[in-house]
Amino acid sequence: MSIGSSTLGGTSKAHRAQLARNVQLLLLWVAESDGDVEVPELDFVAEQFPGPDGENADDLLAIIRSGELRPLESAIRFLAEESRELRVAFLDLAITMAMSDHRVAVTENYILRFFADALHLGEDILERRFKIISGVDLCEPGDPADPEWWEENPELGSQTESNGSDGMSLNEARAMLGVERDASMSEIESAYRKLSGMLLAKRVEASGPDAVTTARKRSRKLREAYDLLKG
Repeated sequence: MSIGSSTLGGTSKAHRAQLARNVQLLLLWVAESDGDVEVPELDFVAEQFPGPDGENADDLLAIIRSGELRPLESAIRFLAEESRELRVAFLDLAITMAMSDHRVAVTENYILRFFADALHLGEDILERRFKIISGVDLCEPGDPADPEWWEENPELGSQTESNGSDGMSLNEARAMLGVERDASMSEIESAYRKLSGMLLAKRVEASGPDAVTTARKRSRKLREAYDLLKG
């Protein structure tokens, strides 16, 4: 079995099976993060792990949709112990998955950056690999709660719907959670759980107090967006 151009020779069968499962799980997390898992995305994962190394995608998607973050955290920790070559190969797969519909959703952007950081690769490598694979630059996910973000994205600002107050607009809330205009309540809840889980203070505390402060600020904005759309 191989991941990208990285061959998994010299490892035990049990290790290869566990690695395959974890990579499948993380790739499907990228696919499901925008609320719409498409057939080409499922086919892409199946192509990477044909035969006995592949696990039923429905079973893995059920884990992701449960909202339980521990399996995802365990998978990324397992992958972080692999060689640099294999970690970069996985990042390439994740980028390809995110670009399968020719656009990177807000949630996919955050997840790719999370992968690069958690796998000890860094955003410089992510941006270089993204440019090589897609031919375009990886844009900053931005903070839709910041007025400057809307000034830099006037095409979104022109579609803004007011929520009837001086607070966050409906379009800002949707952009913050990375959901579409017609997203269901379950899709909104799923997006909120995933993003808020990634911003838990205990997950970023190793990066220092500034990271914790930023995570808490963004968490409050995510909650504001969620409450607005839920209402």
